[in-house]
Amino acid sequence: MTASADLTPSSADERHAHPDEQHAHPEERQAHPEERDARPDHDEEVPDPGARRLGLLAVCVATALWGFGGTVASDLFDSGLRPAELVAARTLISLAGLGLLLALARRRPGTPRRTEPIDWPLVVAFGLAIAVANACLFLAISHLPVAVAMVLQNLAPAFVVGWLVVLGRCRPGIAIALGLVVALAGVALVVELPTTPLGEVNLLGVGFGIATAVGVAAFSVLGSRATRKYGALRANTYAFAVSSVAWLLYFAPQGVPEIVGRHDLLPGVLFVAILGTLAPFVLFSWGTARVGPHAGAVNICLEPVFSAVLAWTWLGQSLNAVQIAGGLLVIGAVVHLQRLRVG
Repeated sequence: MTASADLTPSSADERHAHPDEQHAHPEERQAHPEERDARPDHDEEVPDPGARRLGLLAVCVATALWGFGGTVASDLFDSGLRPAELVAARTLISLAGLGLLLALARRRPGTPRRTEPIDWPLVVAFGLAIAVANACLFLAISHLPVAVAMVLQNLAPAFVVGWLVVLGRCRPGIAIALGLVVALAGVALVVELPTTPLGEVNLLGVGFGIATAVGVAAFSVLGSRATRKYGALRANTYAFAVSSVAWLLYFAPQGVPEIVGRHDLLPGVLFVAILGTLAPFVLFSWGTARVGPHAGAVNICLEPVFSAVLAWTWLGQSLNAVQIAGGLLVIGAVVHLQRLRVG
């Protein structure tokens, strides 16, 4: 979840934040948004098949945790928690975890000291993109079935490819055009446009879902640049610090958030922040270093599936045949587009 990601993955450079998330995360994550990609500070190739299998297992577990985090978030919203409060709490808790991991990494013997000056415009833009993507994801989850929100979030790689085509950095061949058209057709089916009157479609939720994908695409591109400069852990710590400051400024005029007095919701909030964001970020980073760029395709394929199964068993949310067909089209098209980019 990206956004979960916070970092939703689409390239091996960083994930949906969801860390989340990605899915961070999460790219072009992932991460998710993250949504719904994060990679460790090195690009070591590990040819050992056993290491690749362990890496794939780590990616799958991370994806399941991102999906689980989205389901828990939906349950919290049903209990009256505001999406913005959950995003803020998740961001602050994740920042504490990332800061601890960064401090431990710096204390390891032989760890080189990085002295690059901070590129503040890049870091601030990265952090704000994470904040927007995470907020839009949780708002989408509060209006739509969890699996539908996750499918829309995973459109991020398609937006990245479309943007590269617009900039002239990617040739708009038949394969790319076909992938984009199929992805859009899949979205139409997922939100039931062919079978539901427009007035009955939750346009607000769909809008938040598409905005999530745009946010994940933005922080994927920005996060990739930041990761190349600072390494994934340091870059994401900086970005979550910026995102945390933004949320504190947002809530400052509103007084004490309601979540502070809702002790009954604390276990769910901690789950979303730690097991639904921070843990999958670490697992996905570790796994991506061993699996390679195709880890993003694994996440895109599995996160909506995990989310759908969990939401069905826990929340009673179900998808009809049209939505399932649309989801498969979106997943197939996005994986196709990502492979074109990786190749």
